[in-house]
Amino acid sequence: MRVIRPLMRHTARMTPKRGPSRAPAPYVVFDLETKRLSSEVRGGWRNIQDFGLAVGVTIDHRGKQRVWKEADAQDLIDHLAKYPCVVGFNSRRFDLTVLSAYGSVDALHACSFDVLLELQAVTGRRKGMSLQNIAHTMFQVGKSLSDGTEAVRLWRRGRPGDRQRVIDYCAQDVELTKRIFDFGVAHGYVLVPVPDLRRGGPASTAKVTVDWSAAPFGTHPPDTR
Repeated sequence: MRVIRPLMRHTARMTPKRGPSRAPAPYVVFDLETKRLSSEVRGGWRNIQDFGLAVGVTIDHRGKQRVWKEADAQDLIDHLAKYPCVVGFNSRRFDLTVLSAYGSVDALHACSFDVLLELQAVTGRRKGMSLQNIAHTMFQVGKSLSDGTEAVRLWRRGRPGDRQRVIDYCAQDVELTKRIFDFGVAHGYVLVPVPDLRRGGPASTAKVTVDWSAAPFGTHPPDTR
């Protein structure tokens, strides 16, 4: 049974003993940054497919990273489809919808593992459950940009240095998602922040028990040529 256990003190630095080591199952983690803000798209958040792909980053279970631009969108879809498990954070609602403007993503939905949706299913809430908040709670790390809005504006400037900052930001999101996912698979729990909604004080930390061993891994390594 999945449970949430509030912690009496901050435990994100705890390193539980790992079980027997095993070869990593094949999976890929991805994240996208877009060319447009919701306020610039007719229909706003109801038309995520019109946000446009600026850049995407993938990291597979072996740690191999690749960067994808808008011209590579169909290649990115094909690459993700080679894996039996496609991991993201808010990827079902957002990232896959953005990609749907460039090709069919039905197969990707079938093998999608959305870390945010998995945690929502356990906790019954979304408030405070951003990637940044969870990563800070678990690993005490922050993100290189304030949010995706800043990423859109930097990408739009077109300067190589600004665009590299966006690529680095996207890559960091992928790395953090992978780190949370790997931790949950290995240890059977994830630490999440719990906002103090009554008094507005600092968030406490909850230990969320997860069973991610049932992720749609499959049994054969993907064709990643």
